Amino acid sequence: SALAAALALVLSVGAQARSLSGAYLAGKSAEARNDYAAAASYYGHALQRDPRNLPLRARTLRYTLLHGDLRAAASVAGPLADQMPNDQLAALALIADDFRDGGFDDAVARMSAEGSPVTPLLAQLLTGWAEAGRGDAEAMEAAFGGLMEDPAARVFALYNLGLARASLGDHAGAADALGEALETGASRDGRPVGALAAALEMSGRPEEARAALTEAMSQGRASARLRAALARMDAGESPAPLVLSARAGAAETFHSFAGAINTDRNRLVALLYARIALALRPELDEARLLAGALLLQLEAADAAEIVYRGVAPASPLFPSAEIGRADALTDMDRLDEAVSALTALAETSPEDFAVQVSHASALRRAERWEEAAAAYDAALALVDPIETRHWAVFYERGIAHERAGAWQEAEADFFKALELEPDQPHVLNYLGYSWVEQRRNFDEAQEMIEKAVAQRPEDGYITDSLGWVLYRVGKFEEAVPYLERAVELRPTDPIINDHLGDALWMVGRTLEANFQWRRALSFEPEDADAERIRRKLDVGLDRVLAEEAEADAEAAADAAEPAASSDDG
Repeated sequence: SALAAALALVLSVGAQARSLSGAYLAGKSAEARNDYAAAASYYGHALQRDPRNLPLRARTLRYTLLHGDLRAAASVAGPLADQMPNDQLAALALIADDFRDGGFDDAVARMSAEGSPVTPLLAQLLTGWAEAGRGDAEAMEAAFGGLMEDPAARVFALYNLGLARASLGDHAGAADALGEALETGASRDGRPVGALAAALEMSGRPEEARAALTEAMSQGRASARLRAALARMDAGESPAPLVLSARAGAAETFHSFAGAINTDRNRLVALLYARIALALRPELDEARLLAGALLLQLEAADAAEIVYRGVAPASPLFPSAEIGRADALTDMDRLDEAVSALTALAETSPEDFAVQVSHASALRRAERWEEAAAAYDAALALVDPIETRHWAVFYERGIAHERAGAWQEAEADFFKALELEPDQPHVLNYLGYSWVEQRRNFDEAQEMIEKAVAQRPEDGYITDSLGWVLYRVGKFEEAVPYLERAVELRPTDPIINDHLGDALWMVGRTLEANFQWRRALSFEPEDADAERIRRKLDVGLDRVLAEEAEADAEAAADAAEPAASSDDG
């Protein structure tokens, strides 16, 4: 295929595609696998060979910004904006580059030009920051003030006005605007409260600053930023405004927009805004965390890991960044590195619940079951009181206990999880399936798994569990439809395919059973499962079950012999 040819070309010539079509197809391939750096590079090579191709220029601009290279994006955007003045992304790239270079006059001119494609709210906020950059406090107030009558825009305007006033030294005015922003609906997590506290403190109202921080934390918003601000106050260190320049203020605006539009449908657009924010202010760690999370959601783990690495160890947000980086490493199948990073973090952050849970989860994913259970113990030791949201920690510790062979502890954890979150489908499924595998509590297990299926009908694993409990109690005809549905939902899972094969065998559909067992083998099951499947293909399920029953009987007899000898003695 053409795509395969392009990939072959990429492998043979590295970063330099030899033709327009080769570079373009290589860019399409990189785009398909969410490799934004490679896509930007290949499309850039193609654009060099066809600089008048506006759709290609627009595509190059998009991926250059997604990669985070604002300077290169601006050079691509210039000719595009000249030929297509309504292209919003080109305008934003040029405006952001103006802020980066301190070209506030140019930024204002672009945003005020007739027919400017920039969203009016964003344009007005950025105009306010450009006026602050020009040192015109009156024009800045007018720009932000022009948004105050719009209820949807008011909170953005007040927050940015407060930051801008603080950047110009008006800390009392900043506190007024930021306080009103919080009353209007600004988030009380992290930055807005931190900005208000700094403004209050710098305007000679330290007790009010402390009260704002402690109130936010008392409402369960114990963000790293708030904890760091209180620690700084306790240490007697002086505060600093959240934003010191118009360039940093524009970064704040782009970051706010990225967070506001971050939905499943708008992830790429949100990432574009977050990347622009970071290009303007690389130390804006909140934007870095947002960009990393978006990249993970977009299955660009390698880029996410690089972004997370940009958070300095001294930052209050470093633990959150390391947790995100570990997630990225896990997605790249670098689990040992993820565990090492979180082990080191857990040692330096022993009182951080999120860190301890993430460490435990990484150990669980690495199948280090006993270590994982101990790590969950450490996390739960930090919890007082235990709340509904902690069900997941008990559930995950239960899995670690179960896989480590400590069933009594595992069962207790699953029951605790259900006490905190009754009818939670994943817990119902795991506990019910475990009972089925232990060949006990079949009625309760079936009831549990039926509840789970009712809540998660599209979950292949839960649907498989219901089919398997029906199989275990001998309801083979009833089991088959559920197991067939499970295979539809999880077609490449070896265990689910194996289960369907067993059920088909029991209803006399032996050819189909053999087909399913061969499918199961093709998906690389664990060695013990693979050996059993091959035996079924050789001699059939009936013979395998008879052999297993005979082996179980012999094992039971062997286990009884020492006890009998002891009794005789």
